Amino acid sequence: MSNFVNSIYKNQALIYKVFLYLLTTAIIVYLFPKGSKFKYEYSKGQPWQYENLYAPFDFAILKSEDEIAEEKKEIRNKHTPYYDFNEDIPKQVTNSLDAEINSVFSDSIIDRDGVRLIKFTRRTLDDLYKDGLLQEIKPFKSSRIVYLMKGNEAEEVVYSSIVKQDGLRSYINSKIEIAGLQKYENQLTELFFDIVQPNVSLNEELTRQDLQSKLNAISYTRGIVNQGSRIIARGEVIDGNKLGILNSLKKEYESKVWSSSSYYVVVFGYVLLVSLALLMLFLFIKKYRSDIFDNNTKVTFIFFNILFAVMMTVGVMKFNVKYVYVVPLCILPLTLKAFFDARLGLFAHVITVLILGFIVPNSYEYMFLQIIGGIVTILTVSELYKRANLFVSVGQITAIYIFAYFSFTIIQEGDLSEINYETFIIFLIGGFATLFVQPLIYAYEKLFALVSDMSLLELSDTNSKLLKELSNKAPGTFHHSLNVANLAEAAANEIGANSMLVRVGA
Repeated sequence: MSNFVNSIYKNQALIYKVFLYLLTTAIIVYLFPKGSKFKYEYSKGQPWQYENLYAPFDFAILKSEDEIAEEKKEIRNKHTPYYDFNEDIPKQVTNSLDAEINSVFSDSIIDRDGVRLIKFTRRTLDDLYKDGLLQEIKPFKSSRIVYLMKGNEAEEVVYSSIVKQDGLRSYINSKIEIAGLQKYENQLTELFFDIVQPNVSLNEELTRQDLQSKLNAISYTRGIVNQGSRIIARGEVIDGNKLGILNSLKKEYESKVWSSSSYYVVVFGYVLLVSLALLMLFLFIKKYRSDIFDNNTKVTFIFFNILFAVMMTVGVMKFNVKYVYVVPLCILPLTLKAFFDARLGLFAHVITVLILGFIVPNSYEYMFLQIIGGIVTILTVSELYKRANLFVSVGQITAIYIFAYFSFTIIQEGDLSEINYETFIIFLIGGFATLFVQPLIYAYEKLFALVSDMSLLELSDTNSKLLKELSNKAPGTFHHSLNVANLAEAAANEIGANSMLVRVGA
């Protein structure tokens, strides 16, 4: 028993690394979506590189996002709005008509043309309130049909038949002209503007509910592919229709409800792939960075950063997969380079991208962009403690992302008009997020007790309390130390070593 305990005690560092390896693998697999991965890679306009593909099961052909958006737009444009018709207002206006006529017209006019004027005003009010008077104006076509709610009944009327508040004057003038009462135009206009009130208003709630019910009734499919039907033949170009069928099969395949046995098989496959990728990283650290491998804190730091990158990416994908490039994945090689070296940073970045390639859409495009971005990060970022260098490097990384995405798009679409310029904005947001690496490095220093170039810069400051005391009490030693530091820094630069670390040590 004591030998077993001693063995555990002697190998506790190795046991911890194995535990860390298994824990990281388990968390990553847990975060992954558990649907099966579609095994074919394809692009629009490219020939089908595989054998003839037949439908493995019945599935519906999904409409594209553009088709659904166009259908929704058409429904909104043709949707019939509902208007409430208030039947009490015309009665109130008619009841007040006699009194208003007496106040507007003189007694002599009433004695001479009173009956004619009253008949005219009543007839005009009846015509005006036949379909009602609308106060608020909506940008509808004049020929559009609308529903007019009179009581519990909805009556279809032409939108132009409803008199609008801003067109009331011209409506009254036309009636006056037809009746031949131009000499009383001013008095009649004043009369109508005094007594008429709008009695038609848009029923926004009923209109919204009716529109929503029609939008909800949209079919998101357009036909069915039966099991055994040939989907595409080898060498056949993937055009719009074939692409839609392939995308539908891919989505159905990945979202298919699997049996419990199939579910565990998928999970087991993920475990094997993720564990293999992480094992490569472990072996690389053990073979080429043995000093890091022997330090459990540093190994934990590396695996924590990989896990953090995976968690961020999966979280963004669950929110909206089109924002996957918002995740500043280049923070990973930046951080590892700041604390260790560029080679380890790039290797860890490539391993992380390979792991994420299992779950992201357009995995080849994603991995190409991210690996190229990681390489540019390693090549361009030097002396991270200089803020200007970081801004310039982030600008170069973002430019490479945009350039690579532009290249992929024109290859796949063959048309510059198909480029989604919103993705460029997403790349810019991801670039700005990469600038967060500086406060993140500071937090890592405090959390994992590590030292970066920025901390070394602070230690080399000659205004620090310790160096000031050395300058005051032993100026000869102080100047000798500065000369040695300058010589050591120059030598380190010649052989490609960490010049900042050498300077501070000197």
